Amino acid sequence: MRKFNNGDLKVFERIHQDMYHSLCLYGAKFVGEDDIIDDTVQEAFIALWDKRKELDNIFRLKAYLYTIVRNKLLTYKRLKKTVSIEGVQIDLEEEDLDGQVLKEEAYKTLRDAISSLPERTKLVINYKINGHTNKEIAENLDITVNTVKTLQKAGYFKLREQLKGNVYILILLAELF
Repeated sequence: MRKFNNGDLKVFERIHQDMYHSLCLYGAKFVGEDDIIDDTVQEAFIALWDKRKELDNIFRLKAYLYTIVRNKLLTYKRLKKTVSIEGVQIDLEEEDLDGQVLKEEAYKTLRDAISSLPERTKLVINYKINGHTNKEIAENLDITVNTVKTLQKAGYFKLREQLKGNVYILILLAELF
């Protein structure tokens, strides 16, 4: 944090790289327009850079980014007059923001763990996360369904071993599969 507070661009780039995808996913809960979400996330990073000297820890930094994205997108929706009271539930409680930050951290940890798997296992696990059936995975990777099952089982085992100390991520993993 000290390097970031002092204007270290490499640290800022790392924060951008780590948070960009999560912020876009979060923004998609409010607006379905990718261009607007992308612009809003970029604006949030600009605001973060401007406020870098005032933030003293990584959790406040992340909460700050999520808050900016949420507020800007809600303002956009209000100006576009597309806010629907019925059918869309947007809970703006601060507790939910903390929960969202925690959930995004868990997803990042899970993505990092998946990226450490062997290449074919990683591909099978990623296809599975994206909702593909074993048959679809087998066809896409030109392997048998039994090979898919074997790689999937090995991947789950390795992920459970890597993440065994983090109960929250294991629960998330169980939800995904």
